[in-house]
Amino acid sequence: MTPLVLSLNPAVDAEWRVREVVPEEKNELVDERRWPGGKGVNVARWLKWLGTEARLFLPLGGVTGDELAAGLRSEKIRFTRFRLGQPTRVNVVVTPDTGPQYRFNPSWPRVGRAEAARLLSAATALAMRSDPVVVSGTLAFGAPSDTYAKLVRCAREAGRRVFLDCDREPFALAAECRPFLVKPNESELAQWAGRPLRTEAALRRAVTALSVRTGGWVLLSRGENGAWLRNTGQGAWLSADAPRVMPRNQVGAGDALLAGAVASVAQSDDPAVWLRQAVATGTAATQVPPGCTPSRKVWRDLLAAVRVTPL
Repeated sequence: MTPLVLSLNPAVDAEWRVREVVPEEKNELVDERRWPGGKGVNVARWLKWLGTEARLFLPLGGVTGDELAAGLRSEKIRFTRFRLGQPTRVNVVVTPDTGPQYRFNPSWPRVGRAEAARLLSAATALAMRSDPVVVSGTLAFGAPSDTYAKLVRCAREAGRRVFLDCDREPFALAAECRPFLVKPNESELAQWAGRPLRTEAALRRAVTALSVRTGGWVLLSRGENGAWLRNTGQGAWLSADAPRVMPRNQVGAGDALLAGAVASVAQSDDPAVWLRQAVATGTAATQVPPGCTPSRKVWRDLLAAVRVTPL
């Protein structure tokens, strides 16, 4: 079956490059790039780069939706478009010459009750014919918070492996439906746990609790500290440090990490292989501009540098 990536809140991503950000003054843009974005789109892009052809399902509306669709066609990413009533959003990344990036994401478009029901029905129909199913990114604004839970439940009952990467209440509800793998970062794990996780011991307890709750794999993204992979039912506890690199960009690194895991699960039964490829791919995303992919040599060198150890 063909893998499916569900991206229910995509965006046109725009990067504004500036020399510096000065408050209360005009900030001159020295460059602008635009490309298809959103977490699910990023996952599909990296899956294609890794040699795993997936179909992307996403709602698109207005001129910006047309722009995003044209960008996907130019990248030769296969997709199914759900016609949305409101225009697709534009996320802005501001990148100074030095210092941190700034990200601005609109809280629109919004779907109404009837449109949300049609969106869920269309996504579920595709999920029934696909494996694995990747549910990635923010839920469409206005859709019921149990939308992802319904998707995961239907896909699981049909015997599909579901990879889940979202946050807040949609994550908590969908995690109860026992997806094959969930990929929180440390902040999202703390949201799920309902408390700050300030120590490594607290993180370990929360990861274990989440694996018990889902009955499956937990891939914890830890940024420059790499990632953990946990499955309590199988007694698996693995850690991988990220190779030490100078990051050029951090947008989409977690999405690349997830894509690395999804692609390797299809190729190997060894969780250590999943984790190694996930961390190498996530690190590779930090070495290129947002929306771009690296050379094969960069990725192979990073893959060789990742060391997986038991926790």
